[in-house]
Amino acid sequence: MKKGLLIILVFGFCMFSSGISDGAEPIKIGAIFSLTGPGAHIGVAQRNSVLIAIDEFNKKGGVGGRPVEMVVGDDESDPTKAVMVLKKMVETQPIVALIGPTRTDTGMAMIPTLEKEGIPTFMHAGGDVIITPVRKWIFKSPYRAADAMERIALHLKKHNLNKVGFLHASDGFGKDGAAIVDRLAAKHGFELVAKETFDMKDVDMTAQLTRINARGPQAIIIWTIGPPMGITTKNARALGIKVPLFQCHGAAEPIFFRLAGDAAEGVMMPSTKIVVADKLPDSDVQKKKLVDYIKEYEARFKDTPGTMVAYGADAAYLLLEAIKKAGPDRAKIRDGLEGMKGYVGLSGVYNLSSEDHTGTTVKDIALVKAEKGRFTLVE
Repeated sequence: MKKGLLIILVFGFCMFSSGISDGAEPIKIGAIFSLTGPGAHIGVAQRNSVLIAIDEFNKKGGVGGRPVEMVVGDDESDPTKAVMVLKKMVETQPIVALIGPTRTDTGMAMIPTLEKEGIPTFMHAGGDVIITPVRKWIFKSPYRAADAMERIALHLKKHNLNKVGFLHASDGFGKDGAAIVDRLAAKHGFELVAKETFDMKDVDMTAQLTRINARGPQAIIIWTIGPPMGITTKNARALGIKVPLFQCHGAAEPIFFRLAGDAAEGVMMPSTKIVVADKLPDSDVQKKKLVDYIKEYEARFKDTPGTMVAYGADAAYLLLEAIKKAGPDRAKIRDGLEGMKGYVGLSGVYNLSSEDHTGTTVKDIALVKAEKGRFTLVE
């Protein structure tokens, strides 16, 4: 995609007349995703998930008969380009809110502009630095990275795995995880026997894993997204590392099996329940919504949704709900998001507030395992 190119996706009112007034002026929301570059496998899935949410919203009449129109920009997985696309969008389109971006680094780069312009934004980025400290206009749908790692830490404690190795990318998301694991080691009493890092462009992490393995860990946590998920897993297996491997809360994706191949078997990770929806009891408050959404996604995009789809959809559903109540007023939309309580989403039950711009807790997170090309529920 060319620099600064914006694709206008008018969704709903041309295709569905029910509830939408002909010729009604659309309400525009911006959406910036990593549609190309190393984050593309996430960004494309998140864009697809948002399209479904907007489609459903417009079918139900939009905002008083006005459809929502999404203005989409590709940041190419690059922080500098993300800011360029955002500024171009703000200058040329009357957006009332924004969804995205995909990655922590691109999100952090965009925050100064978003805060200055006063644009309510629901990000898909996984790092906690996005919402720590709480910023007036910034929300995020993925779990707090601290909660996701807490889910792993609880499993480690339950199984008396007290010596842990940690391998992370050198990007913003990886650094965020490195700070979190130090805090959790102190909190849960496990020993961090080794900590190693790598660049997102590296194609072999054998040396780092060799050093970690030499310290005798009982488990290894790997904190990254994209191709390195597969590289690190393959490298660990090639070294004969037998201890449990854990990836981050963005790894429960169909692409993980393609990236890691046979080495994926047995790897665990915190995840939304979307990848194990059929394993949930009927009493689970999220199950019906998850099952219905999966059917819609698979029918429309001929693909299996992963955990990133759940994050993407929830950002859109929550934002659209706020727009429905507030209308096209940025400040009122922001206030509406902060007042959202008990919203049953695909990722969990959201309770947003002025102190919490994520809204989920560790209780919403499933721990899953890769087995025979599928994810199974561990706990």
